[in-house]
Amino acid sequence: MNHYDNLLNLSCDTTIKTEKDGYYTFAETVFYGEKGGMPGDKGTINGLEVIDLKWEDDVLYHKVDGTLQNPIHMEVDKETRIINTTVQSAYHLLDGYYGKMGLYIVAIGVTSPENQWYEVNSKDLDEKHLQEVQDFMNDTLLQDIPTEFTYYKGSEYPNPKYANHDEVRVVTFGDIDSQPCGTPHVNNVNQIGSFIILGSEKTSRGTRIYTTVSWATNIKLKKYYNLIQELRKILNAKEDDILENIQTLRNTNKIYKKQIEELQKELTAYKVKDILQMKANVLVDVVDVSQLRTVSQALLNQVSSTKILITSSDDINDFSIISPEGKARDIYAAIEESLEASGGGSPKIVTARSSKPKQEIIELLQKSI
Repeated sequence: MNHYDNLLNLSCDTTIKTEKDGYYTFAETVFYGEKGGMPGDKGTINGLEVIDLKWEDDVLYHKVDGTLQNPIHMEVDKETRIINTTVQSAYHLLDGYYGKMGLYIVAIGVTSPENQWYEVNSKDLDEKHLQEVQDFMNDTLLQDIPTEFTYYKGSEYPNPKYANHDEVRVVTFGDIDSQPCGTPHVNNVNQIGSFIILGSEKTSRGTRIYTTVSWATNIKLKKYYNLIQELRKILNAKEDDILENIQTLRNTNKIYKKQIEELQKELTAYKVKDILQMKANVLVDVVDVSQLRTVSQALLNQVSSTKILITSSDDINDFSIISPEGKARDIYAAIEESLEASGGGSPKIVTARSSKPKQEIIELLQKSI
């Protein structure tokens, strides 16, 4: 575990201890697998990519894209380690901050550099509180506060829930926070570099606060910068005009949507008028499948006896049974099994689908009415 006491201890030479089902353990390791709310490391072993890390009790198993043999040289990806570690240490500082307020962090999310958040067990946290937290972190990260790692025998540690542990590692940041933790941490709070609160939202447990920490901010900033540049190109607008242009597009879209709805109503009315002039009770391919339901509903109020519409697309036959007499379900029940159909509806309209040949469907439906 002592490898985890140095943020930049990212490589080591070691030997294979065991191998089972493609997973290796080693005499020592600098890798950290997902545990304790912290994502796992990335990196290579003998130049092969590490594709999985898993813990069994306190033993870390490593899987690489290939086969390993001694001697072993490990290299942990620096960017991933720093991103994962700095947010972990930052949230320890916040544990101490909230603890002094009588609050506590109930959950954290650090699944990726673009998704870093913590939740506090209070819904009464406003913008003033967020600014106070930001000020606390700004001041703390300017200080020279070294991290202390202290090891105890589990049986000697004051908290009895750790009695069965061989060893308990306590991570301490000055007088701000001290707690048992087995994950990697920074060696000084000033290694965290930066901490920014992005926003918050209320949850069932309290308040979720979104943050970006250290090198994760670099990734997020570059992503948003590229997004803004792409929007500028698409909208042919200056950066300050992007929001206005998007709002204009939204308003224009609403107008077009309304116009399309009116055109669809006109098209439906035209189709219904056309169908009413047809004497057959079973009509084939007179409407597109996308119009089948809408036209059927419009027809219901204009026909006096049962009509059936069938439309085909890619060897699938969709059909609608329109029955002002309320017999649609009965008709469908009579042919459902034979056609291996799937569908449903009301006594007056049933829509369904079958992959049986079109002619077979036509004949069965004609017989049913």
